[in-house]
Amino acid sequence: GADRALEEARLGMWNEKSIAVLPFINRSQLQEDEWFSDGMHDELLSRLARITALKVISRTSVMRYRDTDKSLPEIARELSVATILEGGVQRVGQQVRINVQLINAHTDEHMWAEIFDRELTAENLFAIQSEISEKIADALNAELTPQEKSRIHDLPTSSIEAYNHYLYGRRLLDAYGTEESMQALQEFEQAVEIDPEFALAWLGVVDASMASRWLGKLDFAQVE
Repeated sequence: GADRALEEARLGMWNEKSIAVLPFINRSQLQEDEWFSDGMHDELLSRLARITALKVISRTSVMRYRDTDKSLPEIARELSVATILEGGVQRVGQQVRINVQLINAHTDEHMWAEIFDRELTAENLFAIQSEISEKIADALNAELTPQEKSRIHDLPTSSIEAYNHYLYGRRLLDAYGTEESMQALQEFEQAVEIDPEFALAWLGVVDASMASRWLGKLDFAQVE
């Protein structure tokens, strides 16, 4: 009928090279590992965003589906995407397991799925992110330029310790509190002390300094 024709027309309008990466599930026993899973999710989004042929839904838009009971086709309709990536992260001791699956939102069928079991090192984490990005681009026939290929294989730091401080700092900064911003600043400062070449952590230092100053002024204004 007319409804079906309208729905098919709507599906046809979707960009076949569009993707929503749902928040990763923390499969660790530890609740505090949630920030690590979120960090993996953020990192993957930032790598995918470097591929111009892909339409990647923003973090803000996908975060509202963290604990949703909506079906994948429903989510895809709301976000107008052709594909959805979902996954989980498990950190146990010195090992990390990341499992991901790419789903065709039209048919609700798997296009690609993989489990990465690696030793927990910064190089391995970034290599997994790069591999996932390339596999997605490949599955969606999104051509990568040599520059994009090099950008998605970027290694921000080779220190897992610095990276952990950075991820925890980002999580604290997301809380938008004066105390959390000051704690985040300490985390970022520890990250750059371990690896002075870690540009993202230096950016964190700037963000956290500005946030704590701004939030501090707000707190002071409320006291007055």
